[in-house]
Amino acid sequence: MENNRCTFSKVTLSLTLGALLFSNAFAITKKHFDFVVGVDGDFKAAIAKAPGTSSNGHFLIFVPNGEYDIGSLTGDSNQKTAFEKSNISLIGESTDKTVLYNHSINEAIGTTATLYIHGNDVYVQNMTIQNKSGGPNCNASACRHVAVQQQGDKIIFNQVKLLSGQDTYYTKDGRTYWNGGEIQGTVDFICGGGDVFFEGTNLVMLRSGGYITASQNPGDWGYVFNNAKINTSNSSFNGSFYLGRSWGRAKTVFLNTTMYAQPKAEGWYQPINYVPVVFAEYNSKDGNGNAINLSNRQKNYTDKNGGSANLNPVLSASEAAKYTISAVLSGADSWAPDKLTQNAATPTISQNGNTITWAPDDNALCWVVFVNGKYHSNVTSNSFDAGQITTGSKIVVRAANSMGGLGSASNEIEVLEANVNYFNVKTSADVGGEIQMDPNREKIAEGTKVTFTAAANGGWKFAGWTGKNAADAGTSNVWATTAAADIDIGATFIGDGTNTFQAESGIVDNAILESTNAGFKGTGYINFGTGTSSVKVPVYVAANGEYKATFSYANGSGSARSLSISTDAGTNEEMPFETTGAWTTYLTKELSVQLKKGASYITFSIVGGNDGPNLDQIVLEPVNVEEDPVLCESMECGGNGLALIPGTLAKPEADLANKPAKELLFTVNGQLVRQSVGASVSTSGLQPGIYLIKTIGKGYSSQRTIRVE
Repeated sequence: MENNRCTFSKVTLSLTLGALLFSNAFAITKKHFDFVVGVDGDFKAAIAKAPGTSSNGHFLIFVPNGEYDIGSLTGDSNQKTAFEKSNISLIGESTDKTVLYNHSINEAIGTTATLYIHGNDVYVQNMTIQNKSGGPNCNASACRHVAVQQQGDKIIFNQVKLLSGQDTYYTKDGRTYWNGGEIQGTVDFICGGGDVFFEGTNLVMLRSGGYITASQNPGDWGYVFNNAKINTSNSSFNGSFYLGRSWGRAKTVFLNTTMYAQPKAEGWYQPINYVPVVFAEYNSKDGNGNAINLSNRQKNYTDKNGGSANLNPVLSASEAAKYTISAVLSGADSWAPDKLTQNAATPTISQNGNTITWAPDDNALCWVVFVNGKYHSNVTSNSFDAGQITTGSKIVVRAANSMGGLGSASNEIEVLEANVNYFNVKTSADVGGEIQMDPNREKIAEGTKVTFTAAANGGWKFAGWTGKNAADAGTSNVWATTAAADIDIGATFIGDGTNTFQAESGIVDNAILESTNAGFKGTGYINFGTGTSSVKVPVYVAANGEYKATFSYANGSGSARSLSISTDAGTNEEMPFETTGAWTTYLTKELSVQLKKGASYITFSIVGGNDGPNLDQIVLEPVNVEEDPVLCESMECGGNGLALIPGTLAKPEADLANKPAKELLFTVNGQLVRQSVGASVSTSGLQPGIYLIKTIGKGYSSQRTIRVE
């Protein structure tokens, strides 16, 4: 295992590290982190060790996941921590779980910062910086508790979250670049001077009637927001706040912004001190991608000093095109911060004996090894000695970019015991369920007993095994075996005939499976988020056509919440879900939907970035579905467009006494393969796999699953 204390090798060219990294002609000189908080000392020791400036690239400080009370540790009497160093990289493990915080005592914009960055060439990535004295619960007439105050040039925030209330982020001068991340606040929560380019940053308003920005004495460009997102912590705040007000000679533009929560129609507020120079937007859209009406945006401004201004609040395409990262930030030294935020390639790791290895990468500064979710070490070669790591421990590796920022985690592997045979395990499951494996590992030691369970979702049932080991697994949904070779096993599922499907079985995007509020069916319900949030619920029907879908939901808010509902067969409707009075009270709504035969999805998405109801379950009933001409060839159909549904009669009163029994063989996706009248359908020559057989006879129909070897 490498020693983590390694000196940085100076490049012989007359280039700084930052300049060197802009050229693809040179590989990055490998370098360990200079200080790991919790390993080499606390945050106070990290600040003390960092040099004031560095000619050998950035001094790299890594902060593993955890909450760090730096206000008490390194703050002054008001818990303000001064970080007055240049050429520093402050790298967290993750945006949400690496938290630096304080509790400032006396409110003021210049004396409360959780972190006061006063230096040049400072890079911050993957952490939350919070002033816990701010936030929406601070109700004083002035409640200025700053999370970050900065003064310096060439500062980068990459995937950083700032949390407070009034004046969350206070800028003074210089050039700053934000890549992604999030800033939350209540009043003027992005305020001050300098030229700051925000790319894809999420702006969250925490109260009604607040202001996002308060620009003061900006540079040539001021605040530029591109591809930003605007949200609120409560949907009732929508339409109540402002994009900004002029603290002094303000310059602020919003380009290509998605406003999941929209400001007041006038957009901008009158000045605090002096009239603005630029307050404008271009291509603002709502949460559904529709253009926002900007015709009522504020144009005329007057200030308390007698100044006035008449501004155009809408930029033309050619005017908006001038606001590029290069134009705003490059300066005389051609600074290109967007190049420095790019992640190194995600490694793919494997074990060879006691060594974990991955491909070399000239663009990685180093790699960080995590064992069982905790920081272990950082290495500058593309390998790691796992000989002292406990067998079964889980390892991932992340590559650091040129500034030390970590990219995505590698694949996870379990440390294997050397000199033992291991076999690969491959599992796959169709829509409608999953395969549960015990023990759950990608590699299984020879002689280990392993159990596979095909677990069906609500509304589904197990249909059969697939894969190379299907014949070994039998017909039960549980298969136990002892590892003696590689294993390849899959499972298929079909509807269980109840036509009732649970929302919590779906594929969620920015939504939560919950079981907090009693009264639901199944194992829980879906609690939607804001911004973008959806769930794709798998369903199964026996025929193409129109179905009545009954949705069970709860809405304990004070007003209706809408969902967009779509199907693979072309349904696309927006439906309001009225309040149910309480989150434990569930009501139903009905909608006619088009569905395809076999397995498909019904997708539920929030509308306009606003929160949705809690979605519980879906019940489907056929209304007008296609007759199957094969089924109707020798059997009498219902005459109302309904196909024969398994387990029912299309026309129960029909006299089928003289009709011979008929068998039809389908794939599990509903494709007819063979049929037979008066005899069992033949399976000779079929491809191995799972099939459905429907039997139709006098006064009945039934369905069963078979496996063809």
